[in-house]
Amino acid sequence: GYNIDFVHDITKIDKWFLFNLLKIVKTENSIAETVGTNASTHDEIISRLTKADLASWKTWKEDGFSDEQIANVALNAAHKENKSFGDSEIISLSLELREIRKEKGVVPVVKKIDTTAAEYPSPSNYLYMSYGGNFHDALPEDKRQGAIVLGGGSYRIGTSVEFDWCAVSCSQKLQEAGWKSIIVNCNPETVSTDYNSSDRLYFEELTLERILDIYDFEKANGAITSMGGQLPNKLAIPLAKAGVKLLGHSAQTIDNAEDRSKFSALLDNLSIDQPKWIAARTISELGNFVEDVGFPVLVRPSYVLSGAAMKVAYDKESLDRFLGAAADISVDHPVVISEFLNGAREIEVDGVAKNGEICTFIVSEHIENAGIHSGDATTVVPAQKLYVETVRQVKKAARLIASGLNLNGPFNIQFLAKNNHIKVIECNARAARSFPFISKTVGMNLAEVATDVMIGKEPKLKRHLEDELPHVGIKAAMFSFTRLRGADPVSGVEMASTGEVGCIGNNFDEALLLSLEAAKVRPPKKGVLVSAGSEENKIKFLEAAKYLTDLQIPMFATRGTASYLEGHGFNVTSLAWPDEEKENVISAIKDGLVDFVVNLPKNSLKSELTNGTRIRQAAVTFDCPLLTDMEKATAYIRALRNCPDFQTTHDIIPLNPYHNS
Repeated sequence: GYNIDFVHDITKIDKWFLFNLLKIVKTENSIAETVGTNASTHDEIISRLTKADLASWKTWKEDGFSDEQIANVALNAAHKENKSFGDSEIISLSLELREIRKEKGVVPVVKKIDTTAAEYPSPSNYLYMSYGGNFHDALPEDKRQGAIVLGGGSYRIGTSVEFDWCAVSCSQKLQEAGWKSIIVNCNPETVSTDYNSSDRLYFEELTLERILDIYDFEKANGAITSMGGQLPNKLAIPLAKAGVKLLGHSAQTIDNAEDRSKFSALLDNLSIDQPKWIAARTISELGNFVEDVGFPVLVRPSYVLSGAAMKVAYDKESLDRFLGAAADISVDHPVVISEFLNGAREIEVDGVAKNGEICTFIVSEHIENAGIHSGDATTVVPAQKLYVETVRQVKKAARLIASGLNLNGPFNIQFLAKNNHIKVIECNARAARSFPFISKTVGMNLAEVATDVMIGKEPKLKRHLEDELPHVGIKAAMFSFTRLRGADPVSGVEMASTGEVGCIGNNFDEALLLSLEAAKVRPPKKGVLVSAGSEENKIKFLEAAKYLTDLQIPMFATRGTASYLEGHGFNVTSLAWPDEEKENVISAIKDGLVDFVVNLPKNSLKSELTNGTRIRQAAVTFDCPLLTDMEKATAYIRALRNCPDFQTTHDIIPLNPYHNS
């Protein structure tokens, strides 16, 4: 209710922005007033918005209100309260509103972005949609059957260039097959938003409304939702309900894979083991489950935990802390708790299936034990440490899951393996971020194979058995901790990496050294600082300590680790904790006494700044290579011992010689 001058006075926000904000508020109020506070039923809401005049609808849309926003405002107005409605309720109403405005003739027009600065007619098909125009820009006629390829949307942790590679590969394969390729994406840094990557590019947000508008205008033969990651995959079901033909996996397949309860029931029917889990709706349910499986447990909180992502609780104290921020654990806001296996290997299967039968699939293995997000894990192809029986079980389970879900396109399945026994974590009925790495390692483009399947063509398979490859590929994660002051640079179940590098070597050791070198991990020369944490990790480090001794690289350690190593006959320099003495672990990093840090966080997730956190932060601050996983650290130091001449002899070789060998 305040006027522009008053708000400008107290905020100093430019009046131009305030006028536009006021316009948005007035439009929102206009929608609410149209519905009124006594529209007690769904039909009354529809009736009143149907009766709204054409000018009102045009104003709402020109002012930027999506159908879903109009639906949300209408529901809040009708219920006389500002509350959060479920996605399904809002989407359902928005689709009805879409039909109302289309009947009134309120539809967006297609405009071309001028890439030639008006010097001559723009040749590009670089398009967007707007409610602010009166006519479509002229586009070349193209009567070929067309497919809409949905990109990954804006870049963020979890969705990056890997999915863009999938979308571009898919687009190029469509063009090769004689289809019209139509890409929808909204990130200027991607290759998919280069208008040369498709026949038509819509630089647009990936929302249900906008995709439906493009689908209608282009009269497309279908949409591909499995090449852009989780965002387009989540849109698959509402798109199918709105009448869009999905190319590839059916909406039912995607729902059965994404819905935890449905997928769990499928695994039970197939007699495939999985970690125990529960969607706890009460504190007592949660307590009974934890008592049954024991600690540690994986906690997947609902949105009431302020967006906090997955955490591993190792004891009741840490579990209570994760749940303490929850305002409510209820039927509407269950908390998913699952069994967490210590010491298990994580295995991934990337592949393509056709009508429930696998065409091709590749098994890869994480170097770190389970507990590191797959996007942060160091992945190797072919797998190095798996039993033949474990691989046999994985492949058998993958075939059963593909058949049970009736997969028809790209997929990724994640497994846990321990003592020759496997458990399924999840199945993604879409391309995974590992697709580019796997494809380049084995010399077969999985995105292209999947595209052939999705448009009904017989795929051309250049198939290696991965264990027959004459080389080894390793993918390592890249992190941006140097730009995140105060962050604890440690990997866990919540993804933190912002990129990845993949390298191929003649053997495992060479590939690991190459990939970690590309990820800015430099071999130690002056000395290695070790803080091994738990007793179990101290025991594991004994192997690496022997290799460092063989390499004649000095070892430094925090007191507990130093005492343990000395007790096993190793020569090590003990360093004080931060603030205890002038010469301590932090000064050793800062002054260059050590040039490599191995620091293993303990199973303590308290929020206060620990000594371990300070050591890890110091390593990042002073550009000192840091490893925080014992399996990875041991493998790296072993590789240094096995390849003593690596720094002076390794060559950089392109991909083709590997694929043609």
